[in-house]
Amino acid sequence: MSASPSCNICGSTEFVDVNHRQRVLCGACGSYERTRLMKLHIDALDLPSSARVMHFAPERGLSVWLREKFSNYVAGDYDLERYSHIPGMLKVDLCQRDYQLPGPFDLILHSHVIEHLPCNYTAVLLKLHKLLTPGGRHLFSIPVYGRSYEESLASLSHEEATSRFGQFDHVRRFSAADIDRTIGAIFDLPREYRLTDSFSAQVLRAAQIPEDAWQGYTGHSVFSFRREDLII
Repeated sequence: MSASPSCNICGSTEFVDVNHRQRVLCGACGSYERTRLMKLHIDALDLPSSARVMHFAPERGLSVWLREKFSNYVAGDYDLERYSHIPGMLKVDLCQRDYQLPGPFDLILHSHVIEHLPCNYTAVLLKLHKLLTPGGRHLFSIPVYGRSYEESLASLSHEEATSRFGQFDHVRRFSAADIDRTIGAIFDLPREYRLTDSFSAQVLRAAQIPEDAWQGYTGHSVFSFRREDLII
């Protein structure tokens, strides 16, 4: 009999349902499927402990693991009060032109951050990507659903923002239907998203990555770009 799936971040075997998705949230560290998938990608990079890591909007469990693994770990966000439990947080407003970060970095990661930014997301991704070392990697996740890309930088009511973008503080959403013209216009994006090209089914099941996240661009997908994958 195969072992029960466990969180590859904290080791817990307790998972709970979220929004009709069964057993996707780790009951111990709060990792989602995309968080555990990001951990799989980081493991596959086999970075040295001295690697320089920049983590935005740091997830609780993943942040603890990264801080223990890498001696040059930096975490940042605009809302420091929300992350008061994480020591040494940098205040970073990604929409400001002149923010400073202690780069370059071997790894930059952020999960479901871009949809919150009331500014040009392409400029944000470009600036972050240019902070990578020659062998660096940029990992991120974004909301992907609906029939087309949509954005509004206008002042919307909480009700309208939630209706259009899924959450009151979101300003955009991405769609698999035209992702080649959004993310794919910035980076060399694979035509198809297939996790089994990088990880075995056994590894994915062991980390409780549900099969509906294995193929096709979704909000659970993790984009993994090298510095040379920038095409503009």
